[in-house]
Amino acid sequence: MRLLFLSVLLLLSSMSYASTVKLNYSVFFDYMKTLYKLDYDYVTTAFYLIDREQHKACIINNAQIQVDDLREPILFQTNGRLLPFYSDKHRQDGGVLVIDINDNKTVSSCDLQVTVMAKERELAHLTPAKLSRISEQLEGVIKKNAGMIGKYFLPPFMGVRLHLGKPLTEQQYTALASMTFSQDRQQILLASSSVEKIQQLNELNINITRITPWLSTN
Repeated sequence: MRLLFLSVLLLLSSMSYASTVKLNYSVFFDYMKTLYKLDYDYVTTAFYLIDREQHKACIINNAQIQVDDLREPILFQTNGRLLPFYSDKHRQDGGVLVIDINDNKTVSSCDLQVTVMAKERELAHLTPAKLSRISEQLEGVIKKNAGMIGKYFLPPFMGVRLHLGKPLTEQQYTALASMTFSQDRQQILLASSSVEKIQQLNELNINITRITPWLSTN
């Protein structure tokens, strides 16, 4: 009997738990509709699940959209990014995104984070002209999402945040000393009027993994 009890305890201790997140599809649709209307080529709205306790991406096991008793899969990346499709019918039918999270929890601590950023395919071969268009379109999406009134209360749009794939070497940092960095040196803040500086970054082989808006915090 004791052996059976110990076996049960070992089985329970080795079990991995997965929590479930349910999100209203209309939230995603509203953001996607904005981009659909603007018809921008260079930027997109990305949806991430971020753990509010650990401050890192939630690992997604599976994601589906549910309407009544029907479910169909949606695309996702294991690093927490959701890639729902655009469908006004699913919005009207009250669709819900059901996401299984690999977090060993019974109750999820994942929150939805909506990010406007340059499309991944545009990160290669960045030129001043392309970066200028990215900056313009990022600002356009932000203002459109804010609405007719809200856009007047937005913090000033300064330019773009260039997220670095790996820390700069001391040589690179010294060469870029005149540029503005985030406190952790993981982002370069480039004003809309200074997009030509991307040429210097290209010459130094700086690895840029994401481009997002730079808004004034003052």
